[in-house]
Amino acid sequence: MDLETVVMKKKESFNDTDKAIVSYLLKYPKEASKLSLMELAQKLYVSKSAIFRLSKKLGLSGFSELKFELSELIARKEQYTKHAQELDFDDNLQKIINDTFKYFKGLDLHDLCADLDQAETIYIYSTGWQQQIIAEYLAHSFYLIGKNAIILPSARDEVSMLGQAAKENDMLFVISFGGFNKTIIEELKKIDVINNKLKLVSLTSWQPGKLASLSDYSFFFKTTPFQFSKKVETFSSAYVLIDLIINEYEKQRKLQK
Repeated sequence: MDLETVVMKKKESFNDTDKAIVSYLLKYPKEASKLSLMELAQKLYVSKSAIFRLSKKLGLSGFSELKFELSELIARKEQYTKHAQELDFDDNLQKIINDTFKYFKGLDLHDLCADLDQAETIYIYSTGWQQQIIAEYLAHSFYLIGKNAIILPSARDEVSMLGQAAKENDMLFVISFGGFNKTIIEELKKIDVINNKLKLVSLTSWQPGKLASLSDYSFFFKTTPFQFSKKVETFSSAYVLIDLIINEYEKQRKLQK
């Protein structure tokens, strides 16, 4: 039995009380399935007999069978949501990667490549655990092309000390999801006062934040949630963007030889 389909077929026979009960059941099936007959009646300000009569109108034996159908409805919705998320993730990831290539093709990296070529040391700072993994990937990419890259520990003091330690032509890559980390932004402002020769490159999510506005070069990546969790995002776009930038740097360096 499909509870939603049955409700649509029987809706013409519903009175106002039936409509109120059905509206709640379909909107909050998980919550309703956890309530007893008495609790549901009290919550909706209706009688127990009104719920029982509605169950009969729907072709059910009583409240127990109604709760079973609610459980089935919940299972179908969860399965549909999971399937939709799987489709959305695949489609969204493909779109994001395509958008990354389009975005990259519109960039002029001539000055960045020139600064990278002059940089004796490249510092990399990140503001989260996923960003830390990206930082390691970026450092490894620089290592492969013979550039000295140092990953800074994720501590405020490390950024503060960089203003004193960095040399002319050195570069600092900051990887941040949102680009709005107030603590880091304040420290970067101080560094700019102490050492305005340090080139700042930001790699942040698609929405430009304060970090991007402070940077000599700013790059953006897109994310999308994994199908199993809306709290965990894929950063595939960032890795693709790094590969494209590194490859472009090598192309321009070879052209100059």
